[in-house]
Amino acid sequence: MREPQNRSTGHRRRRMLALIAVSGAVLVAAAGPAVADGGDETDYLNVNAPWEVVLPMADADTGAAVPRMLQLSVGHDNPDNNVTGGRVTVDARDIADVATVTWPAACTPDSLAPLTATCDFGAVGTWPYTDVAALTLRAKAGAAEGVSGYLHVSADAESDFGQLTTEPMDISVTVGSGPDLSLNQLPDLKGVSPGTDVDQALRLSNLGDQTVDRTLLTFFASHGLDFVHRYANCSYADDDQAANPTGTSVVCVVDQPAESGMTYDLSAAAAVHAGPAALYDRFDYSAQPYTDEAYEQAQNGKEFTPGSGGELTLAPVTAARRSVAEEPAPDLNPGDNYRATTIRAANTADLVAEGAQVTGLPGDTVTTTVSVRNDGPAWVASLFAGEPVALVDVTLPEGTTAVAAPANCLGGGRSFRCHTPIYLWEKDRSDFTFSVRIDSLVPANAPGSVAVVNDHDEPPVTDFDPDLANNTAPITVAAVG
Repeated sequence: MREPQNRSTGHRRRRMLALIAVSGAVLVAAAGPAVADGGDETDYLNVNAPWEVVLPMADADTGAAVPRMLQLSVGHDNPDNNVTGGRVTVDARDIADVATVTWPAACTPDSLAPLTATCDFGAVGTWPYTDVAALTLRAKAGAAEGVSGYLHVSADAESDFGQLTTEPMDISVTVGSGPDLSLNQLPDLKGVSPGTDVDQALRLSNLGDQTVDRTLLTFFASHGLDFVHRYANCSYADDDQAANPTGTSVVCVVDQPAESGMTYDLSAAAAVHAGPAALYDRFDYSAQPYTDEAYEQAQNGKEFTPGSGGELTLAPVTAARRSVAEEPAPDLNPGDNYRATTIRAANTADLVAEGAQVTGLPGDTVTTTVSVRNDGPAWVASLFAGEPVALVDVTLPEGTTAVAAPANCLGGGRSFRCHTPIYLWEKDRSDFTFSVRIDSLVPANAPGSVAVVNDHDEPPVTDFDPDLANNTAPITVAAVG
């Protein structure tokens, strides 16, 4: 697995990708960075694309080959820089004996070298990157299994900081034989009303040249969501804060061939209900040819309960079938077997700061706990970016010193910045316990404070908290007796 070589905002993206990797994703990678450096005016331009593409062999009789779309997307790292437009250069000469390339409208082939092209794009932002060109690749008629070459990609762009240019990126293109299950990317949704069902047009395609006899499907819906249908050939590990704290996992086995060249409707399997706790929620889904080993890995040691409804089946959408091999091979391109999307509800979660009173005499060391409470109705989670729900500034009163602080609090003396976990359930709290030495009793009893601050893009506290006035609470000192 390769990680995007981003710098300015790369730390946030890496946390997001780490969460995806835990769920079993095959990561789509990014090309190397480019920089325009003028003091603090530094930025990096990136091209996102797969590192490897495997093309199903062309039919030996007709020469027809199943197409694979290669999506190129572009973005940059510094949100303070305005990237106004640029171009991606693609050189396909090295794969002339491997594949044919169909250029999209955005790309202009070189009149002297038609296997190279320049693809223009307009303004692009930071993550998520902007799709700029979708190349269509097909195995060349007569190309043998295992034949390979490289597609060379680079990009440059104009920006307020100056010219940005990427390092070249080499994409491996290989001819193979086998099934190739692929799932479409569901769109991110916003403004979903709690209490409603969410229909999602999920489809499974087999883009390879071999049929899959049995398909293993997995789904995950985070805590604010539930599955509308519970199928007899699926097993469910429901939300439990002790064992499976973030949502419901589903494993399904479909005993029905996914034939070569066909697409199937799985919309009903993807339908979810937005519950009263829905806010920033996540839906994950994957497909792969069934094996006993893959089934055990999907269960991951959790306790699953079979559904009681009818069976989940593959509903054919297309009927373009190619030849079927007697012994199916592993999936050719596992990178599109896993997807994830966000479902954001029109809901609120009231974060409330809870202060404390430090009680004792000068010289005493006492324990005090401050908190952030989620009064709901929604839970809050950062399941993509992996950011804390809230950052919390803790300032102890004058005349006191912290001699021990929680591991998730940085600072010293009287001032600390603490962070909650990446999720906080409705009606739950995050506590921060300090050992505090009372050095002196300040006559004015200048109070300290605990304050929720808003330093993260996801989730931004001001977007979901309906009452910011209760995000600060005092910490006071009182003498014994």
